[in-house]
Amino acid sequence: MADHGTTGGVTKAHAATYDRVMAMLKWGTLACILLAAFVIWLIA
Repeated sequence: MADHGTTGGVTKAHAATYDRVMAMLKWGTLACILLAAFVIWLIA
């Protein structure tokens, strides 16, 4: 790809997106664990 000198801004945007995705995965995992524990509690 051609280098247009905008890699700094693109890298910052990618880092911000990565941080948001990691946060969503963390909270989504926690929510799934809590939901699964609740369902198991209901069944038991």
